[in-house]
Amino acid sequence: MIPLSTKFACEPALLEKIAAGDEMAFQQLFDHYADRIYGVAISYTKCPLLSEEIVQEVFLKIWIKRNTLPAVNNIADYIFIIARNRILNVLRRNKMEKAYLKQLATDSDENILTPEHQYYYKESKRLIENAVLALPPRQRLIYQLNQVQGLGLSEVADHLGLSRNTARNHLSRAMESIRAYVLQHADEILLLFALLMIPPCF
Repeated sequence: MIPLSTKFACEPALLEKIAAGDEMAFQQLFDHYADRIYGVAISYTKCPLLSEEIVQEVFLKIWIKRNTLPAVNNIADYIFIIARNRILNVLRRNKMEKAYLKQLATDSDENILTPEHQYYYKESKRLIENAVLALPPRQRLIYQLNQVQGLGLSEVADHLGLSRNTARNHLSRAMESIRAYVLQHADEILLLFALLMIPPCF
């Protein structure tokens, strides 16, 4: 991972202000490091939505533990460690989600899911299908080519005459929109099933 480095003026005094609850000082810290954290996160997750969440979670943790900041010798290293740990947690979570989805698909094929799980599995599929139908045409097409027909991003890009980055951006925005749709339309229990069934952004 890339260290965040680069100190800025009056760092110790700024940390003292943040520890005392100064929100303007905290905003200065956020403005200085947020883009760098996002850049590191996006290089690993390949997902803008997850990367934005990581930035917010990193600074939420810093604010919650702000009383410890005056004892920090190097705030860049401190922030980097928090960001690194959060990124690794996200990557592990997505790996576990993939394994769960694979097992869920196998179980459903073998008809060994409980009736309750079968219900939520079918409702989750229906919800995601509705979310896909609500996508803009280009995003929907790229999603279907990649996630339904199983084409790789390079194949999708070649098929549509796009660059790979453009295809990836469309797919990433499609995933964000699907997640947002699910968050808006699912109840608490169905939400868990549906979010697990949405493929990760990478």
